[in-house]
Amino acid sequence: MDWMQFIVDLLDKLVWPLVVLFVVSLLRKPLTQLVPLMKKLKYKELELEFGRELKAVSEQAVGAFPELKQDQKTLLIASADNLPNAAILESWAVVDDAAERLVRVHQPQVDLNISTRYKLLQDLLISGKLIDTKKGKLFDELRRLRNKVAHAVDFEVGSAQAILYIELCFTLAEHFNALAGTAQEPEPALPGS
Repeated sequence: MDWMQFIVDLLDKLVWPLVVLFVVSLLRKPLTQLVPLMKKLKYKELELEFGRELKAVSEQAVGAFPELKQDQKTLLIASADNLPNAAILESWAVVDDAAERLVRVHQPQVDLNISTRYKLLQDLLISGKLIDTKKGKLFDELRRLRNKVAHAVDFEVGSAQAILYIELCFTLAEHFNALAGTAQEPEPALPGS
């Protein structure tokens, strides 16, 4: 075998794996979007099952076994050690829901589907005298911290800061809910969600 034949054989062996790698790299983003839609993936001995039904089953389990119902605040505080940024984002969602509920009680026709939603909520809460300026400032500061966590590259907070943030969010949300007359606990997070 001469060197020319060796190179041809080598290229023959490497072309298909390289083509596959190239195609996979091109389709990486669309493929990652398809993974949540898969129900089952099997490759040799590896078998993975995915299911959208898990959430529905969890909801049924909480209905059948009330002891599975856990306090969302407790779950977020527990997750702050491992996932402080995610806990912050989830805590802000509780404040956002409570603020929207309070605004809708007093101005049901207001359109909150705008790009500056949080600023509008804050303005409506303060200008409508639904909350005082100090609570409006707290709302704004919590929003700014949430935005840093959500949008700043490599911005990580510690678990202690996340726990303090969670406490502040739930205190503010409870105040908003009391003002709206819906002094209810936020919807419980389901196990595994």
